[in-house]
Amino acid sequence: MSGTNYRRTVQDLRKVASMFWPPALSEEAGRISVIPMLLNTQDEFIAILSVPVSNLRNLYQVIDASSFSGNLFLKHLVILSDVGGELLQRFNSNFDQLFPSGHLEYHRNDQLQNCQFQVLPVPHLSNARLSISNKRLSENRTLDKLLQDVVAILLFGSACANAKTADVLSKCEVGDYLGRPKELEQFVKQRYIWVSRITMGS
Repeated sequence: MSGTNYRRTVQDLRKVASMFWPPALSEEAGRISVIPMLLNTQDEFIAILSVPVSNLRNLYQVIDASSFSGNLFLKHLVILSDVGGELLQRFNSNFDQLFPSGHLEYHRNDQLQNCQFQVLPVPHLSNARLSISNKRLSENRTLDKLLQDVVAILLFGSACANAKTADVLSKCEVGDYLGRPKELEQFVKQRYIWVSRITMGS
């Protein structure tokens, strides 16, 4: 019989085990825990986007006038667009390639609209900095300039006039349903059914 000792101390295990969840797994766990909160506020989110507005500035005014926090509104868009923290960081890191003019030019209602970015790009963009991480989502953060910039991308990224940028942001399509209550509700509820099934493993 070999005299090898297979017992391991806590210190030994720490050397070979991961002390923290991988970022992707941690992000997925965070998604699961916030789904009930998002489902509970889904109808109000739909109501806000159902208001017919002519431009993003008007939409921001609607959000500010509601009881919805800016970071909670953004979290809904992040989930619906299937854009996690890592992907947001990538958008931010490649901002000059995606938006060389510093503007978001997008098609809406057969018109070309223009949105000037106010803050992006920024150093170290993260879910925590946007107050959409698990720990910070309960904060009542107003829709400040940074949040507005990210909201603009998630709403109209797929409608960018730049075809390459639109392709990269193809999942950022919620803005297609802005001011169209029936289509919007169907899109949002179908997306949340899909997201819930994926995150809950059903």
